[in-house]
Amino acid sequence: MAQHDNYHSFYYDAEDNKKIHTFVWNKTDEPKGVVQILHGMAEHGARYADFASFLNKNGFIVYANDHRGHGKTAESQDEIGIIRKDGFELIISDAYILFQIIKNKHQNLPVFILGHSFGSFLAQSFISRYGSEIDGVILSGSAKQDSPDIAFGRVAASMQRIIFGENKKSFLIDKLGFGSYNKRIPGAKSKFAWLSCDDSEVEKYENDPLCGNVFSIGFYYYFFNALKGLYDSDKLSGIPEALPIFIVSGNEDPVGKYGKKVLELYDFYKKLGLLNVQIKLYPGKRHEILNETGRQEVYDDILSWLETQIQL
Repeated sequence: MAQHDNYHSFYYDAEDNKKIHTFVWNKTDEPKGVVQILHGMAEHGARYADFASFLNKNGFIVYANDHRGHGKTAESQDEIGIIRKDGFELIISDAYILFQIIKNKHQNLPVFILGHSFGSFLAQSFISRYGSEIDGVILSGSAKQDSPDIAFGRVAASMQRIIFGENKKSFLIDKLGFGSYNKRIPGAKSKFAWLSCDDSEVEKYENDPLCGNVFSIGFYYYFFNALKGLYDSDKLSGIPEALPIFIVSGNEDPVGKYGKKVLELYDFYKKLGLLNVQIKLYPGKRHEILNETGRQEVYDDILSWLETQIQL
């Protein structure tokens, strides 16, 4: 176990014995809850350090593992973006194993899941399987991910997989998927400007060798196939009707189609009969609302929501 000033880290064994790297921020004297973070695509758990420190100061312990093909779970730079066969399912399994470790260690504390972007789609799937075991979920930079471009991406990934195999980087899908994300930002200084209005945060992302990499054909293949089944009624019946859900997003986030697909997700959950679903769209904010200008408002809103769920 590696120890640092404000966090420590450890590895745990996945179901296939893969070593999964995990950060823990637990500098809090009287913990009242735990937040398990599922980070986004092409980033890693360490990027949540500032938010985790804020939660620590307010009584919440934070865990964030690096997904397969990400961060320190990837054993080399070459492995970034590669998640192997059935990778999406394995990443959910990895998250559930960590959840069980957390529950075992903090038996009397409520545990919440926060999923950002790719992590929010993992979380959408997670709650249909394990929703009865958690105390609430926060979906950041999310969407109802069922638009025609997902179906097109699935076909492209399937064809590329047949021709090139799984482990080759997919520059084609990367361009198709992210190429238009800056279209509402005149004079964008970076291809990652869509992440945040805070240029210094975008620069940090750009300069991080563990961020912004082009991912493998296999990653997209398993991801798009998982999205296909995300809204099946038999799976959705596994979400407890009283599960607290908080959807937070910037209304300038292209992943949520500038609020449209975020609102669709909220309406979808309400129509399912879920009783405790809340949403907040932040005007002018882009994809990474935890790394945005004015992020303190987002931090405070999430904290307030967490504290409300504990008091219920």
